Amino acid sequence: MSPIHPLVFVSALAFNLTNSLCLSGWLAGYGPTTAYDWAGRLYWIQAGLVVWGWALLGNIFHDDDLREIRRSALRRQREQAKKDNKPIEGVQKLYMMPKNGLFHYVLFPHYLCEWIEWTGFWMIGGLACTPARAFLFNEISTMLPRALQGRRWYIQKFGKDRVGNRKAVIPGLI
Repeated sequence: MSPIHPLVFVSALAFNLTNSLCLSGWLAGYGPTTAYDWAGRLYWIQAGLVVWGWALLGNIFHDDDLREIRRSALRRQREQAKKDNKPIEGVQKLYMMPKNGLFHYVLFPHYLCEWIEWTGFWMIGGLACTPARAFLFNEISTMLPRALQGRRWYIQKFGKDRVGNRKAVIPGLI
């Protein structure tokens, strides 16, 4: 993992605490509170759970694929250090084009899966679930520019030919 500035860490912590308080408040008392309020929503909730669950698995899969690049580089560095009888002085960063799963189509599939995950959560809470909707829109508005900038970085680092037709985050669109 790359080091992060303490302000980024504190900002992320504050954002996630605020989000969790808003969501828990909605689910515990400001959203639907009676059986009547939840009536007729069973299939919508079940569909939301399926969307959320599959997107969560996709998010985990794609994040792990990225981490495996670094883990394999560390293993190779350890093996080389063992052969050379030298200690490891830190992991050298290795940049590769991920190839598994949705990485065939987009460069940031974990962002897409995260958005789908929160869409599923919004479905579970109901379309009137303001905290879930706000979180989803905040995620898209902050992650989309990062993905577009990241695609430019991939093109600069690996070249247009290696990146090919891969979009930043939404297959065939963006």
